[in-house]
Amino acid sequence: MTGRSDVRVLKPGWTACALDLMLVVRNIVEKDMCVWDVGSNLGILSAMAASKAGPGGSVFALEADPEYARMISLTASKLPNTYAPITVLCAAIADQRGVMTFGVADKGHARSKLLGISDDEGFRTAYQKQVITVSGDDLLEYWSPPGFVKMDVEGAELLALRGSKRLLSEVRPVFYLEVSPHNAAEVSDLLRSHQYEIFHLNGDGSEKQVEECTFYTIARPT
Repeated sequence: MTGRSDVRVLKPGWTACALDLMLVVRNIVEKDMCVWDVGSNLGILSAMAASKAGPGGSVFALEADPEYARMISLTASKLPNTYAPITVLCAAIADQRGVMTFGVADKGHARSKLLGISDDEGFRTAYQKQVITVSGDDLLEYWSPPGFVKMDVEGAELLALRGSKRLLSEVRPVFYLEVSPHNAAEVSDLLRSHQYEIFHLNGDGSEKQVEECTFYTIARPT
């Protein structure tokens, strides 16, 4: 019999992704919490967190793909008043405010990403477009300070964290990060420099403290 720890192998793709997010929301999101969903894609975590946080909480979703941002907004408008409100911003996160090129993947928009900041070899786009970028510290000027931040930005996580110094040093939320292998060492060093401890999220929802970020990373302030 196969245990829950094997769920990512048995159920690849969206099913595994949704299960991981469900575990994260169950373990971290609390009633009345403010949650940031950075790289929200279809807004799966946004909806789950809105349910868990309840009407006293708030969810802010950042998504660069305009079609996905529209879908999240539509979903948010249909949720009952027992959910936290979801606010959607169509933009990408980076280390500063500006304009960058965003590649929309030709297969599976979940892989769409900012171009030129990570390994683009083998990445095929259906089309490319320019997008507005904002930093995490920019968002603090307009969004409520989060207790929890989920960040899934397809290789731009180091750039995003470099632009989130106030978020890391003053607000100090718990993070769930999907960290690309080529960023693992630098992201780990950056988190430790802000007195964060690093954990790997296991398939059963438990956490194991590690020295370096894995693809499924929980970062908690000490």
